[in-house]
Amino acid sequence: MSNAAVSGPLNRVFSIDDMRERARRRLPGFIFDYLDGGADDEYTRAQNAQSFAALSLIQRVLVDVAQVDTGTTLLGMPTSAPFILSSTGASRFYHSEGELAAARAAAQAGVIYGTTSSAMFSLEEVAGVGEGPRFFQVYVFKDRSITGEYVQRCREAGYGAMFLTVDCATAGNRERDLRNRLSIPPKATPGIIWQLLKRPAWTLDYLTNPGWRFPNVEGYVDDSTRDDFGSVAEWFAEQLDKSYTWDDAAALCEAWGGQFVIKGITSVADARLAAEIGATGIVVSNHGGRQLDHAPVTLEVLPEIVDAVGDRLEVLADSGYRRGTDIIKALALGAKGVLIGKAYLYGLGAGGEAGVRRVIEILTGELKRNMTLMGLTDIDEITSDSVRWRDPRFVR
Repeated sequence: MSNAAVSGPLNRVFSIDDMRERARRRLPGFIFDYLDGGADDEYTRAQNAQSFAALSLIQRVLVDVAQVDTGTTLLGMPTSAPFILSSTGASRFYHSEGELAAARAAAQAGVIYGTTSSAMFSLEEVAGVGEGPRFFQVYVFKDRSITGEYVQRCREAGYGAMFLTVDCATAGNRERDLRNRLSIPPKATPGIIWQLLKRPAWTLDYLTNPGWRFPNVEGYVDDSTRDDFGSVAEWFAEQLDKSYTWDDAAALCEAWGGQFVIKGITSVADARLAAEIGATGIVVSNHGGRQLDHAPVTLEVLPEIVDAVGDRLEVLADSGYRRGTDIIKALALGAKGVLIGKAYLYGLGAGGEAGVRRVIEILTGELKRNMTLMGLTDIDEITSDSVRWRDPRFVR
């Protein structure tokens, strides 16, 4: 199953929005809402998608575009395209092969994949599925020894970078989940049972595969609750450290000693602090609108952050990227690359590994096609001259 070619319905998926609809039709409602939703009124989530309309693409013609190369290097890792499959927790919510399916698809395509401490397969299992470039993402835990052990495990498993997510001191107010009474694992309420009955393919996949686990943290949980998925999930939430500071981040950066990225930056002040502690990269991110509602969108703050620190570290961006043109616009404003999360999870939910491969194929194809139409043959040719801000009177 994992090596099956993209076939059948997935061949009729032509955009990330198409894939989102396929995922919506396969996943139970409470699972799809967990994937798709944002915080509070979901204002930032909506603005993420709408913000790209503020930029026009400049088309140059009569250029030799017989050969267009989308390859580049991000954080010292060669990649076939300037986008990364970002670290996302609990990927088995969407398909039983979870992170393994996504890692295989990324390795096959030659793009960077990130896994995380809240993954449902261990970091060693993910590292074993292929030779593709990869990173590991950690949260700020109260028990510093946990992240210390991650450093050693990631070195031994060959991870090329470590990401520290810093915008999750507490969970965002995701009201879709509250309305669905989302619990881990799902409680057998009449509403949940009805949703499961309406999605038999997902339900069969869930019931016929091993139970959900958080193997990257199980070794740190009390023996009496280690096999209780709900208890492990509660432990994970309780471990998030609200007292974590830049001094702690600097210590982790030094301990890792390699490519180290701070994820969750939206201000110039914090971007400068990241550079000062020795980080080699940052991700300008509002967490896909899932944490602080009314946080700025990427395009709003990216130019000033690049101006402030772009010569000292690599500036990456995420939140809301669903088109090749979205990626081009971020690169034109100075980002070195873009992280995608929901986009490939829609593929995972719609069709497992084949769905993730189709998402990579769609984005790479769009990127190459639009570079061709813009008269660009190489990622390095995407500059500020490639875009212009639209007159606000014409933005709808």
